[in-house]
Amino acid sequence: MALDDAPVLVDARAQALLIGGARLVLGVGALVGARARGLDPGPAAGLFAFGCFVLLFALLAGSGRRHTDQRIAEAKNPPQEAVVEPLWRSLLKASYPSTIALTIGAGIALAANPSLAAVLAGILAGLGVAALIAASRVYLWERELHGRLLAERKRGGRIYLRTG
Repeated sequence: MALDDAPVLVDARAQALLIGGARLVLGVGALVGARARGLDPGPAAGLFAFGCFVLLFALLAGSGRRHTDQRIAEAKNPPQEAVVEPLWRSLLKASYPSTIALTIGAGIALAANPSLAAVLAGILAGLGVAALIAASRVYLWERELHGRLLAERKRGGRIYLRTG
Protein backbone atom coordinates (compact mmCIF):
# COMPACT_ATOMS: atom_id res chain seq x y z
CA MET A 1 0.00 0.00 0.00
CA ALA A 2 1.44 3.36 -1.03
CA LEU A 3 1.62 6.15 1.54
CA ASP A 4 -1.01 8.09 -0.45
CA ASP A 5 -3.37 5.13 0.00
CA ALA A 6 -2.79 4.97 3.76
CA PRO A 7 -6.07 5.37 5.64
CA VAL A 8 -6.55 8.68 7.43
CA LEU A 9 -8.14 8.01 10.79
CA VAL A 10 -9.90 10.13 13.38
CA ASP A 11 -9.47 9.78 17.12
CA ALA A 12 -13.14 9.08 17.86
CA ARG A 13 -13.28 10.28 21.47
CA ALA A 14 -11.23 13.44 20.97
CA GLN A 15 -13.27 14.44 17.94
CA ALA A 16 -16.58 13.88 19.75
CA LEU A 17 -15.39 15.95 22.73
CA LEU A 18 -14.15 18.79 20.54
CA ILE A 19 -17.18 19.05 18.30
CA GLY A 20 -19.54 18.58 21.25
CA GLY A 21 -17.93 21.43 23.15
CA ALA A 22 -17.85 23.69 20.10
CA ARG A 23 -21.54 23.07 19.37
CA LEU A 24 -22.51 23.79 22.97
CA VAL A 25 -20.56 27.05 22.97
CA LEU A 26 -22.11 28.11 19.65
CA GLY A 27 -25.59 27.15 20.85
CA VAL A 28 -25.27 29.09 24.08
CA GLY A 29 -23.80 32.02 22.14
CA ALA A 30 -26.81 32.06 19.81
CA LEU A 31 -29.15 31.89 22.82
CA VAL A 32 -27.34 34.84 24.43
CA GLY A 33 -27.68 36.66 21.11
CA ALA A 34 -31.43 35.99 21.02
CA ARG A 35 -31.74 37.38 24.55
CA ALA A 36 -29.68 40.42 23.58
CA ARG A 37 -32.06 41.00 20.63
CA GLY A 38 -34.94 41.30 23.10
CA LEU A 39 -36.33 37.79 23.49
CA ASP A 40 -37.62 37.40 27.04
CA PRO A 41 -35.93 34.81 29.30
CA GLY A 42 -38.91 32.43 29.57
CA PRO A 43 -39.62 32.09 25.85
CA ALA A 44 -35.89 32.01 25.08
CA ALA A 45 -35.34 29.11 27.48
CA GLY A 46 -38.44 27.28 26.24
CA LEU A 47 -37.54 27.60 22.57
CA PHE A 48 -33.94 26.60 23.28
CA ALA A 49 -35.11 23.52 25.23
CA PHE A 50 -37.59 22.68 22.46
CA GLY A 51 -34.85 22.74 19.79
CA CYS A 52 -32.53 20.67 21.97
CA PHE A 53 -35.25 18.12 22.81
CA VAL A 54 -36.44 17.70 19.22
CA LEU A 55 -32.90 17.08 17.99
CA LEU A 56 -32.02 14.63 20.75
CA PHE A 57 -35.31 12.77 20.34
CA ALA A 58 -34.73 12.43 16.59
CA LEU A 59 -31.18 11.17 17.10
CA LEU A 60 -31.97 8.77 19.91
CA ALA A 61 -35.04 7.39 18.11
CA GLY A 62 -32.87 6.45 15.13
CA SER A 63 -31.59 2.95 14.73
CA GLY A 64 -27.93 2.32 14.35
CA ARG A 65 -26.71 1.81 17.86
CA ARG A 66 -26.60 -2.00 17.64
CA HIS A 67 -24.80 -1.83 14.31
CA THR A 68 -22.17 0.50 15.79
CA ASP A 69 -21.76 -1.72 18.86
CA GLN A 70 -21.16 -4.72 16.61
CA ARG A 71 -18.63 -2.84 14.46
CA ILE A 72 -16.70 -1.74 17.55
CA ALA A 73 -16.70 -5.25 19.00
CA GLU A 74 -15.10 -6.45 15.74
CA ALA A 75 -12.50 -3.64 15.58
CA LYS A 76 -8.96 -4.69 14.64
CA ASN A 77 -5.61 -2.93 14.92
CA PRO A 78 -5.16 -0.18 12.33
CA PRO A 79 -2.70 -0.72 9.48
CA GLN A 80 0.81 0.45 10.33
CA GLU A 81 0.74 3.03 7.55
CA ALA A 82 -2.49 4.62 8.88
CA VAL A 83 -2.25 8.28 9.78
CA VAL A 84 -4.27 9.90 12.59
CA GLU A 85 -5.67 13.23 11.49
CA PRO A 86 -4.69 16.30 13.56
CA LEU A 87 -7.39 17.36 16.03
CA TRP A 88 -7.89 20.80 14.47
CA ARG A 89 -8.60 19.19 11.10
CA SER A 90 -10.98 16.69 12.71
CA LEU A 91 -12.89 19.57 14.30
CA LEU A 92 -13.13 21.49 11.03
CA LYS A 93 -14.32 18.46 9.08
CA ALA A 94 -16.82 17.48 11.78
CA SER A 95 -18.25 21.01 11.64
CA TYR A 96 -19.18 20.73 7.98
CA PRO A 97 -21.99 21.05 7.02
CA SER A 98 -24.35 20.82 10.02
CA THR A 99 -22.58 22.96 12.61
CA ILE A 100 -21.56 25.62 10.12
CA ALA A 101 -25.01 25.77 8.50
CA LEU A 102 -26.83 25.96 11.84
CA THR A 103 -24.47 28.66 13.10
CA ILE A 104 -24.98 30.75 9.95
CA GLY A 105 -28.74 30.16 10.15
CA ALA A 106 -28.83 31.23 13.79
CA GLY A 107 -26.80 34.33 12.93
CA ILE A 108 -29.23 35.30 10.17
CA ALA A 109 -32.19 34.53 12.42
CA LEU A 110 -30.78 36.84 15.11
CA ALA A 111 -31.35 39.76 12.76
CA ALA A 112 -34.80 38.70 11.55
CA ASN A 113 -36.39 36.50 14.22
CA PRO A 114 -34.79 36.00 17.67
CA SER A 115 -37.33 33.23 18.46
CA LEU A 116 -36.09 31.19 15.52
CA ALA A 117 -32.52 31.90 16.61
CA ALA A 118 -33.33 30.43 20.04
CA VAL A 119 -34.71 27.23 18.44
CA LEU A 120 -31.63 26.92 16.22
CA ALA A 121 -29.46 27.54 19.28
CA GLY A 122 -31.21 24.62 20.98
CA ILE A 123 -30.64 22.39 17.96
CA LEU A 124 -26.95 23.28 17.98
CA ALA A 125 -26.76 22.56 21.70
CA GLY A 126 -28.62 19.28 21.15
CA LEU A 127 -25.99 18.26 18.61
CA GLY A 128 -23.36 19.15 21.20
CA VAL A 129 -25.01 17.04 23.88
CA ALA A 130 -25.34 14.13 21.43
CA ALA A 131 -21.61 14.38 20.63
CA LEU A 132 -20.74 14.39 24.33
CA ILE A 133 -22.94 11.33 24.88
CA ALA A 134 -21.09 9.66 22.00
CA ALA A 135 -17.75 10.61 23.57
CA SER A 136 -18.78 9.02 26.86
CA ARG A 137 -19.86 5.83 25.05
CA VAL A 138 -16.53 5.73 23.18
CA TYR A 139 -14.69 6.18 26.47
CA LEU A 140 -16.56 3.23 28.00
CA TRP A 141 -15.83 1.06 24.96
CA GLU A 142 -12.15 2.02 25.10
CA ARG A 143 -11.96 1.08 28.78
CA GLU A 144 -13.62 -2.26 28.10
CA LEU A 145 -11.44 -3.01 25.07
CA HIS A 146 -8.21 -1.59 26.58
CA GLY A 147 -7.38 0.61 23.60
CA ARG A 148 -8.15 3.75 21.63
CA LEU A 149 -10.86 3.78 18.96
CA LEU A 150 -9.93 5.26 15.61
CA ALA A 151 -12.28 5.54 12.66
CA GLU A 152 -12.19 6.29 8.97
CA ARG A 153 -14.02 9.53 8.34
CA LYS A 154 -16.19 8.31 5.48
CA ARG A 155 -19.71 7.15 6.24
CA GLY A 156 -19.66 3.47 7.11
CA GLY A 157 -15.86 3.58 7.31
CA ARG A 158 -13.92 1.00 9.24
CA ILE A 159 -13.36 1.28 12.97
CA TYR A 160 -9.99 0.33 14.42
CA LEU A 161 -8.73 -0.29 17.94
CA ARG A 162 -5.21 0.84 18.76
CA THR A 163 -3.88 -1.07 21.73
CA GLY A 164 -0.69 -0.69 23.67
